[in-house]
Amino acid sequence: MPTLRQTLSLAEQLALAVRCQSPLRLASTFASLEGQFYDRAPFDNLARQVHALYEPTDADVFRTRLDRRLHDRHSAPVDWTIQPATTAVRRHAA
Repeated sequence: MPTLRQTLSLAEQLALAVRCQSPLRLASTFASLEGQFYDRAPFDNLARQVHALYEPTDADVFRTRLDRRLHDRHSAPVDWTIQPATTAVRRHAA
């Protein structure tokens, strides 16, 4: 039998986390897991998605606390700007 997590999409999992956890707690959890990402871009993307799910005042608390916790861990803050999608350039063999 699948677990609840296995039955929910990523968007639903994030919405549930936002609903069940305070922005302070979720920011601390995110910061503790930052090292689990080989590439930092997916981590920043998840942080931006969670930030967008909170009400404005809670979103500010999440953002501030996450950046502070990352700083305490000697990591760069989250890149809160949305990066445009890049297209891969294909090279043709001559």
